[in-house]
Amino acid sequence: MSIKDRIGDLYNKSKDNVINPKIKLSYFKLFYFLFFLIIYISNQHSVEKKIRNINKLEKEVEELRTDYITLKNNFMFSRKETEVLKKAKDMGLENSNVPPEKIVIK
Repeated sequence: MSIKDRIGDLYNKSKDNVINPKIKLSYFKLFYFLFFLIIYISNQHSVEKKIRNINKLEKEVEELRTDYITLKNNFMFSRKETEVLKKAKDMGLENSNVPPEKIVIK
């Protein structure tokens, strides 16, 4: 045998080893894998979008909570007796010097 024949035999044997039917993937398996890969990627994107939306809503809730607490504190301050008396004086009303009387019905 010549060297050319030996190289040709080695080439044919290596070619047969590369194209092994056990290693081949069918088109069905390839499309099956790609289908689930696309579903996985789309699922990740939707989850990230929901997380961003949740973070945005949490910030908005926190801002609304601080507004509520501020308004509640202002309202509680305006209900104090001294504040009510100040507003009553502006309207021309005065504080009574006579204490209230208790009415008892027998």
